[in-house]
Amino acid sequence: MNRKPYRHSLILGSGEDVPEKPLGNCKGSLIIAADGGGALAKRWGLVPHLIIGDGDSLSPQIECYWQEKNVPFLRFPTKKDYTDIELAINYCLDRDIKDITIVGGWGSRIDHGLGNIELLYSLALKGIDNRLFTRTHMLSAFEGDLEVDARVGEPFSIIPLTTRVEGITTRGLLYPLSDACLEKGTTMPISNEAVQRKIKICSKKGVLLVILSNKIPLDI
Repeated sequence: MNRKPYRHSLILGSGEDVPEKPLGNCKGSLIIAADGGGALAKRWGLVPHLIIGDGDSLSPQIECYWQEKNVPFLRFPTKKDYTDIELAINYCLDRDIKDITIVGGWGSRIDHGLGNIELLYSLALKGIDNRLFTRTHMLSAFEGDLEVDARVGEPFSIIPLTTRVEGITTRGLLYPLSDACLEKGTTMPISNEAVQRKIKICSKKGVLLVILSNKIPLDI
């Protein structure tokens, strides 16, 4: 495929826990189906720019469907060092994409789900905007500052991904933090609540994971 510049990429995985409808307007996004994510693309009526992976979770029927539509495939051996979603992320990073959304990154394979949180962590360290949507949640990892749109009353949690996160200050939450420190291994920041439509979190050192519960994706 050509090297058309994209700022945002939508990566579709094969995890079962996905929103029922597409995430708003995907026009202008690089759409990548990570192997079995080709089925989700078909279900949502999206044409991927690329299908990437080893083919172990892509049915012959879906593969044939996209071949007939001339969607390119980037194939890897089954015995490989990276998951299909990480291969898709690496493809994006090679093209200097700065904003990545993952759908189909959570399901019955908990190991893959936890691995995808590690990928969000890695993206945060690289300064890449990131988010992972399930049917009812949005997850995003970040270092420094983050502003999130929320609905008033929506459950909101933060989890430290590094051993220690320092200088955490929040705005728009029922239980605010002010220059706080969080260490891994605590549930203290779980189940906060949005009291404003804009939530802002600032931290001075470390990586945080934010989780919005009951999130209905509106747009990307």
